[in-house]
Order: sequence, then structure tokens, then C-alpha cells
Amino acid sequence: MTVLLSVKKAFNVALATSLVHLYPPKHHTRALRILEEVLSDDPNNVDCLMGRGYVLQRTEKWLEAASCFSRVSDARLEETRDTIRAQEEHAWCEVQMNHLDGAIAELRTVIELLENQDDSDEDKARSWWRLGRAYWEMGGERLVPNLSPHISKLFSVDHREEAYKHFFTALKQSSSFAPAFTSLGIYYSEAANPLDPIRASKCFQKAFELDAREGDAARRLAEGFAEEREWDLVEVVANRTIEGEGEHEESQGIIAGRYLPVNAWAWKASGVVHLVGFLSFTVHYARLTARVEQTKISFCDPGFPGSTAC
Repeated sequence: MTVLLSVKKAFNVALATSLVHLYPPKHHTRALRILEEVLSDDPNNVDCLMGRGYVLQRTEKWLEAASCFSRVSDARLEETRDTIRAQEEHAWCEVQMNHLDGAIAELRTVIELLENQDDSDEDKARSWWRLGRAYWEMGGERLVPNLSPHISKLFSVDHREEAYKHFFTALKQSSSFAPAFTSLGIYYSEAANPLDPIRASKCFQKAFELDAREGDAARRLAEGFAEEREWDLVEVVANRTIEGEGEHEESQGIIAGRYLPVNAWAWKASGVVHLVGFLSFTVHYARLTARVEQTKISFCDPGFPGSTAC
């Protein structure tokens, strides 16, 4: 019986972990039920605590998620991949709660620990990108306190430029890390001096090519194509974004209200494209009909040579 219970537990842990990462957050409700069941018998199960933390992150319950990750990192004395990842995720929660100084210190510690880990390029890239995001959240130029405005300005720091450097460092660790391209695109479109919309667009395209789940990059691309009235390209971006969420396969589930799409804008964009296409079709045939009617009137005109009464 003990063996059977252990097998069942291992199966549930594997199933719940898979559901957490399969087109998140589509299956999170089911995953959370299994996670809670395992944790009720094994409160310190690392995989389940991590999984529960990820689920809470997607619902933006940052404080509760941070607590889950803290339990993982505090439960083990030695530094393992799980504890390092837990520290990273805890720091990311701190960023989201605007506890930026502490988050930056923790992310720098994580980056140092990852230097001793093999096959950790993706983890390093994600940590450097998150460090950049922490600096980005600090905003633009900040003056040094307790100094006169003129002197303070001489020592001021533009945290967005610091973020920009870290986004590039993330790509040096892994050239296929899509979120870094998205963040660089935002930098070029919002913070660069001068602004560089062309380079920003290239960054968004690269991010979207690498990962269709980069919703921010996809939305900005679609908006740009819509402004240029490139409706075919808007449709391509919208459909690929929807597919990236695994939503085309279960579109009836969305219609029935079983779950909500992450990128609602993509469904709206797809609807607009179809509406534009329908209107274009309608206008085309309305004009064609008008020309036919005009021709018919001309032939029916009694003054037209060879005309007979219509």
C-alpha cells in the first residue's frame, strides 16, 4: 500500500507540474487542485511549492507566491538548481511588488550562483533580463538626495540605460531569449534618444519569431501593421498569438466561458480583420452593382441608338 501511495504521489506531482507549464494559465485550476492535495500530505514538497508559486504569480498574488518560493530556498541548506530558481522567482515577486532595491540585490546573488552551474544559459539570460526589468521599473533619471539640484544632477543615474545594458547582457547569455528582444524594442520606442521606431519594430519581430507567447511584442507589431492598413499581417500576428496560447485547438472552450484568453486583443484584432474584409467585399460588390445598373439605364435610354423599351 505504501508503494502504491508513493507511486500515486509521484504521478500527481508530475501531472500537476506538467499542467502548470502547459499553455499557462489555461490548466492552472486543475493543476492547483492536485498541488494542494499533495501539499496537504507533504507540505515541503519542492516541486509542488514551486508549481503553486508559479500559479500564484499568474494570478498576480505576488506576496503569496513569494512565500512559496521562500519555503523552497529556506528548506535546503545546500545551493541546488531548485533553490537558486526559487531565489530568482522570489526576487521577481519582489520586483512586481516594487521592492526594487532588495530584488536587485537578490538577483545579483542569483547571477553569481548561476556562474557555477552547467547548462544554465537560459537561467542566466532570464536573471539578467529580470535585473534589467528591475532597473527599468525604477524609471528615468534620478537625482541624488541631500545635494543641491545642480550637484545632484551631475551624479544622477538613468536607470533605463542601466536596464538597456542588462537586456543586452541577457542576449549574450542566450541569443534566443525572446523577452529581452521585447524589452529592447520598448526601450527603442520609448526611452532611446532619439527614439528609433524602426529598430524597435525589428526587435518586436524578432521576439515574436522566437516565441509567439510574447504578447506585448505581438500587440505592438499588430498595432503598427494596423496603422499601415496591412490587414493581412495583422491577421497573421493575431492568429499566431492565439495559437501560442493553445487556443485555436479549444476555441469552443473560450466561447463556452471555461477559460479566458491571455491576449484578448488578438481575438479583437482577428475580428476587426474579418470585419474589414467583409466591408471591403460589400463595398466592392455594391460598386459593381451600381456600375451594372448604370449601364442598364444607359441601354434603356430611348435616345440610345438601337434602344428598345426596357
